[in-house]
Amino acid sequence: MKIRFYKLVTSAVLPLVLACASPSIIAGNDESSEASLYERLGGYNAITAVVDDVVVQIAADEKLGRFWAHRGDDGITREKQLIVDFIVAKAGGRLYYRGRDMKLSHEGMSIDEKDWEILITALKNTLHKFKVPAKESREVLDFFASTKKDIVEKS
Repeated sequence: MKIRFYKLVTSAVLPLVLACASPSIIAGNDESSEASLYERLGGYNAITAVVDDVVVQIAADEKLGRFWAHRGDDGITREKQLIVDFIVAKAGGRLYYRGRDMKLSHEGMSIDEKDWEILITALKNTLHKFKVPAKESREVLDFFASTKKDIVEKS
């Protein structure tokens, strides 16, 4: 009887417990490892609020407004959702970005250096408005800078 119980524990129960254990325990991660940028920014709702704020600024801008003019509310909502999805996925959130890559998405839009500067200024204003800490602000700006080569077509 004791042998059957031991065999049951080692062959069925123990593997089940290990399979259900926290991935961080199995991977050997400890509590001191840094949270993802997604978590440090405040998660989905915080990122959505930042995107909403930036879009309001750039849509109202005399130069960048051309990209948002003549679009219905549904189109703007869809565009904002794609931006949120992209940022959440790249910042370490559990969301899959289903949009096109940045180069294809912006191809033919004639986005120039001045357009880029307006976007980055709006982003900086929003990060400041929401009191995003300096380290996370820098990471967000660095992330955006990494996409520039695929977005800006003209210098």
